[in-house]
Amino acid sequence: MASFAQLPELTVEQHLEDYDFAVKYLEENYAGFPNKVVDSTLADYESMKARLRVQVAKGERPGWHAIAEYTGWFNDYHTRLCRDYKDSTGHYRGYTDQFRTCHGIYYDELMEEYRPQPVACKVTDKTFLVRFPSCYGDIGMDWVKRSISDFVASGCENFILDIRGNSGGSDLFWNPYWQLLADHEGEVCDVEFRNTQAYRDTLLTELRSEEVPAEIHQGVQAVFPMLASVQYVPGSIVRQFLVKMLDGQDFSFAQLQGVLHALAHPELITGKNKVSVGQVNAAVHHAALIVDNVVASSGEALVETLKATSYRTTVYGRDNTLGCLDFSNCHMVAMPNCGVPLSVPMSRKMGLPETGIDLVGFAPDVRIPLPLPARLTDNIDEWVLWVTEQLEM
Repeated sequence: MASFAQLPELTVEQHLEDYDFAVKYLEENYAGFPNKVVDSTLADYESMKARLRVQVAKGERPGWHAIAEYTGWFNDYHTRLCRDYKDSTGHYRGYTDQFRTCHGIYYDELMEEYRPQPVACKVTDKTFLVRFPSCYGDIGMDWVKRSISDFVASGCENFILDIRGNSGGSDLFWNPYWQLLADHEGEVCDVEFRNTQAYRDTLLTELRSEEVPAEIHQGVQAVFPMLASVQYVPGSIVRQFLVKMLDGQDFSFAQLQGVLHALAHPELITGKNKVSVGQVNAAVHHAALIVDNVVASSGEALVETLKATSYRTTVYGRDNTLGCLDFSNCHMVAMPNCGVPLSVPMSRKMGLPETGIDLVGFAPDVRIPLPLPARLTDNIDEWVLWVTEQLEM
C-alpha cells in the first residue's frame, strides 16, 4: 500500500479538486460516516472540513496533505490516505497516522528488530510453531496449506499460531488455520454494507474479476434497484441472494420477496453470523494464538472467530490487538489528479456501538509476563518458548 513516489506538480485548482473529491466520496460511501458524524461531533467536523478546504484553496497545503488530516479526524485505521512518510526515527508510517488523536504501539522503536517472518517448524517434539504475519497474500495460500501439512506430519500435539504483526488483508488466508483449530459452532457479529452506487459498482467489479457468468451480473443488477431505499444491507441478506447466484442456483422472485420482507422487518435480522464447523481435526490437542498490538482487521477477525469457535485455543499476548474491525471491506479509490489512493470502508459491524472493538481491540486470554523480545523475525523467540511451556504443562 506504500505510495512514497514523487507526486506530480499540481495547480491549486487541481489540489482543491482532489480534496473536494475525497470529501464527497467519503461522505457518500464511508460506512462509518453516520456513526462518526452525529449531533455531538457535527460542528467540529464541519469546522475541520471548512478549515482544510480554505487552506488548500489558498495554496497553503497540498490537497493530499489536507486529505490525510481529514481522514485522520475519523480515528478509523481503515479510513486513510494510502501514502507513507518517514518519521524522525527513520521508520515509515502511514501518512494519515500523524493526524490521528490515537495510534498503536510502534514495536520497531521498542525492540532491536521487529520484522515478523513466516515460520513453520517444531519448537519441541510436542509443540509446533507457525508464524503467520500477514493476510495480504504475500505469503500465499500454498505456504499456508503446506505449513499445516508440516504440522500434521511432525506428530506434534500442540499448535502455536503466532500472528504478531498481522495487520490484515483477506480472511481467505487464515481460513485453513481456523478449520484446523475450530471445534464447536459459534456466532460472530455480522456486518452491513452501506448501500451506495459505489458499493454496488465495487461488487459488480469483483464479480467480473471472478469471471462470473453474465446472467448473474444481470440478476444482481436486477436486485439492486429493489434495495435502493435501504441505507444499509445486512451481510446475511447479501449472502442470501448473492451466494445462491454464485452457486448457480435459481434465485426466484419469491426468494427476492423474502429478502425484501426481511429488510422491511428489522426484528428478523439477528445481527449475528452463525459459524458452522465441519469435522473437528483431532491432530491438535492444545493450541495457542499469540497476538500483539499490530494485529488488526482480518487478523482481528481471526481472533474473534477462534474465540467464538475453538475451546482448544488460548489467546496469549502482552497488549490488546489494535482495534480496527468495526468498519471494513475497504474500497480503494484514486484521487483524480495526484493519483494517491484513498481507503474507504464500505461495511460496518451491526449493533454499534455496543458491539464495537475499535481503538480497544481484543484482550489476550493470558497476558505474557515477559518483556518484549529483543528480536522478532524468523526466530523462535522468548515468548514462543514461554507459551510452549504453558501448553506442555
